[in-house]
Amino acid sequence: MDRDQNYDTMNTSPAAGALFPADQYSSCPAAMMTQSYDWTALNDKVDAMVAAGNTNQAIGLAWGWQSLSSGSPLNTPAKDPNYQYQDIIIILSDGINTQDRWYSNSTSIDNRQRVLCDNIKNAGVTIYAIQVNTSNDPTSSVLQYCAGTRATVADAGKFYLLTTPDQIITAFNQIGTGLSKLHLSN
Repeated sequence: MDRDQNYDTMNTSPAAGALFPADQYSSCPAAMMTQSYDWTALNDKVDAMVAAGNTNQAIGLAWGWQSLSSGSPLNTPAKDPNYQYQDIIIILSDGINTQDRWYSNSTSIDNRQRVLCDNIKNAGVTIYAIQVNTSNDPTSSVLQYCAGTRATVADAGKFYLLTTPDQIITAFNQIGTGLSKLHLSN
């Protein structure tokens, strides 16, 4: 469930007042998994996901950010100081926020998510946003806003609007190809 405000827009480790309330809703039966190279377990986890209930993109973004941070609650290993990293979060959604812990209108939920996205990008993380719009919903302005590397600046090249599930593989391939072109030189 969403953390208490304003911790819901930060990646503060759990301490007094910054806890992670645990609630496994029946409409979200797949429990989370930490970063891993166990591709079978990761694929099984994705296959266990089933769309049901409302959409809360920000909680997924917040956990994605936590997965890039060392320490509690996911205990991600510390980064090697001799290596240059590029932190990436890819959010995939049907596009419309419909509920979080406090609100049930998309404007209020999207406003909280914008703060979270700005904080993530200010921390040096790049966000790719994918909207799989198979229900003729409007294009998500908050997903467009979140896509990119600089706070308050949307990057259209990091936002993907898809209309069929078959396009997901293509979008991930495009993102992966773009990331693999990165290299360091002296």
